[in-house]
Amino acid sequence: MIRTNRTLALIFSLTLTTFTLAAKPEPTQVPASPAQFLERPLAADFELVDWTTVESYYQQLSKTAPTVQMNEVGQSTEGRRFYSVVISSEANLANLAAIKAASKTIADPRGKSEEQLAKAVAEGKVVLMITPTMHSDEPAATEMGMELAWHLATSQEEPWKSMRAEAVTVILPSLNPDGIDHVTHWYKDNLGTPYEDSSLPELYQKYAGHDNNRDFFALTQVESQLLSELMYDEWNPQILWDVHQQGSARERFFVPPYKDPLNENIDPQIVAALNAIGNRAVLDMTRDGLTGIATGVSYDNWWNGGNRSVPARANIVGILTEAASVNYASPVFLKVSDLRDPLGRSEYRASNRFVAPWPGGWWRQADIVNYELSFARSLLGSIGREPKIWLETKLAAALQASTIDEQSKRQAWLITTDNEDIGAVQRLIDSLQQLGVELHTSESILTADERSYAPGTIIVRCDQPHSRLVNDLFEWKLFPKGETPYDVSGWSLPTLFGLHVVEVVQPLEGELSLLKTGKLPEAFAEAHPQKDWTLRDSRQWTALNRHLVSEEPFQVALKDEKSIAANPPRLEPELANRVERMPRVGVYAPWRASIDEGWLRWTLDYFETPYQRVRNSMVRAGNLRADFDVILIPDIVSSIVEEGRSESSTAAAMAGGLDTDGAVALEEFVRDGGKLIVMESATPWAIDLFRLPLIDVTEEAKGFSCSGSVVRGEVQEHELTHGLNATIPFMFTHSKAWRETTSKESEELDAVDYQVEPLLRYASRRVLLSGAMTKPEVIQGQMAWTRVQCGEGSIHLFGFRPYYRGWTHASFHLLMRAIMFD
Repeated sequence: MIRTNRTLALIFSLTLTTFTLAAKPEPTQVPASPAQFLERPLAADFELVDWTTVESYYQQLSKTAPTVQMNEVGQSTEGRRFYSVVISSEANLANLAAIKAASKTIADPRGKSEEQLAKAVAEGKVVLMITPTMHSDEPAATEMGMELAWHLATSQEEPWKSMRAEAVTVILPSLNPDGIDHVTHWYKDNLGTPYEDSSLPELYQKYAGHDNNRDFFALTQVESQLLSELMYDEWNPQILWDVHQQGSARERFFVPPYKDPLNENIDPQIVAALNAIGNRAVLDMTRDGLTGIATGVSYDNWWNGGNRSVPARANIVGILTEAASVNYASPVFLKVSDLRDPLGRSEYRASNRFVAPWPGGWWRQADIVNYELSFARSLLGSIGREPKIWLETKLAAALQASTIDEQSKRQAWLITTDNEDIGAVQRLIDSLQQLGVELHTSESILTADERSYAPGTIIVRCDQPHSRLVNDLFEWKLFPKGETPYDVSGWSLPTLFGLHVVEVVQPLEGELSLLKTGKLPEAFAEAHPQKDWTLRDSRQWTALNRHLVSEEPFQVALKDEKSIAANPPRLEPELANRVERMPRVGVYAPWRASIDEGWLRWTLDYFETPYQRVRNSMVRAGNLRADFDVILIPDIVSSIVEEGRSESSTAAAMAGGLDTDGAVALEEFVRDGGKLIVMESATPWAIDLFRLPLIDVTEEAKGFSCSGSVVRGEVQEHELTHGLNATIPFMFTHSKAWRETTSKESEELDAVDYQVEPLLRYASRRVLLSGAMTKPEVIQGQMAWTRVQCGEGSIHLFGFRPYYRGWTHASFHLLMRAIMFD
């Protein structure tokens, strides 16, 4: 972040004319504006609002404006109220049931006559959903949303008036109410100190932090689930606007079109509609006198998982905007020499994608709000001028998606009853149904492509409106050559869940029935009568943890197991003799908020594994064996593990890392019988500390690359891996792959001659399943998960994250085995 002179910034704020709102305006007969309510200018320098203030404003707006309805739709992860605010004309609000029904018909036109579809378009209203402040350290959109709501609710000017008549706007005051409070309180506590612009020591979203925008198909977080219910069950919007901020040094504002590559599972009409909105916004915002607006940079139209990208596969125009940030609410000053070209060129200059470069100067929170409101006026104008085109576009996309494609002729996907991880199957169908995907189950023997499948097989048909979303989630991807991914380049949710699914290209034969609830057909349980537990069903980990926490006697290998939930776990002897009690687990948590530490905590909580967070001072205090049996270090770069935060970035109590005394304490912990489990980016630190005889081949090889792809690992024979499937899929994202050192290398590195036990190797052939990889031979056959005995204890190194974003359900098993057995 860029330091500011606070006194100078305050002087400039007095002359700011972006908004002509008085600090204490005279009372009016209309509902109070945000400035009146806050008793200060909108988006004032050095001011942020907390969640109580936000909800209070929307509550008073809904009470005083007949054009506003405020609904509590659930609670956030930490228990704050989660709202949707509906704004439209009084007539539309009185007719919401019919408007929702029309949107539902447009979203799912199957079985409707041409007359019914024409009536839905003629009588329906555009539904626009707006989601400010998902990332709570991008806070300007919170007050922008309040101002936007006020204009929409009260203004008789255009485009506000027409928008009320022609559309229904659903604003979520924030997608992360918890984070609004965390960021606001942190900023206020540090305002005027050397740490005014410092980052939070904790994630602003309990588990996911910034990755809360990577959760919209796995749906691990409460907030993602609430939004999905609003989107696909209640409102079925035609357009979604997701409001974000980015770094300070490039363009002032990003609008679509997105950059290449284009994912072909997005309907071309949806892409064209998105591009039309973005290009019109460039014109309107430029006419408003705004500069520094870019299109076609940074954010691609390939990846899936985000708040704007998942809906695009469901025939919704998903719009992302990104404004240049300030330091929370503190202004920044940027010279032209500070600015970077958004197209990545060496010279900061105009382009067809960057028509009017910003000249530099002061940039403040009010500027962000001004740009966002300018975009909002353009968006609402595009909707209000031709409202029916947005309904017709979604209808056409839904009709196309509900028709079997004549080129691929893909009919369906099958989730077969031979899948042993019933917990993963349950999780997959829950996610699909929350995403509005229709599921069927076979009532009889099912014939597909001349193969037979048992009754109870789950069928995901491709003649449904969300078939493009299903295909994008189920397929293995080949990322286009010559392109650079914005986020991940490949994914496949069933594969990452470790499930067997079957693509069907010929018409199905069999009796099907709609799966109305998330309850699995009995055939899945009947296909795998419980005998000895092999822990292939992820539900068994939860049951095992509950049993160990209860400290009840442990039973081994009875043959009459029927109900996982009702009976205590009975493990086969190979695993039962490796666990006697619940281990005391510690999760290393530095004072620099770690998204990966959050995902690790989420996974442990998912399986009800008790743990304690371990801070630097706790480690440095030593004698760790008195409190812990297992300590996990998440994917945290070695420099943060070793050095932590600098004293210039935070208070002294949170500065520093493990340092020498912490490293020594962990050495003693392992040699005294403790288990240390280290993930991905932290593994070089552990390898160096313990002088392990391992070389990361991804570092020594030239030309190897793989970012965000699904790969295949081969399980090695070992007591710890007993009962696992032969191969395990997982995500490779800047991950590690090891070989053992040669004698000469061991001597040069002063490595200790430990016995290295590979537990998982990258597949020796066809290691890449989905995504992109250059020179796969570099990692083929190399170690991905290894165990090293050290004194009385052990070290487990994971070259990847076995709990990546909550997506990699198949490799959850590896993490749990490393924790529970040894």
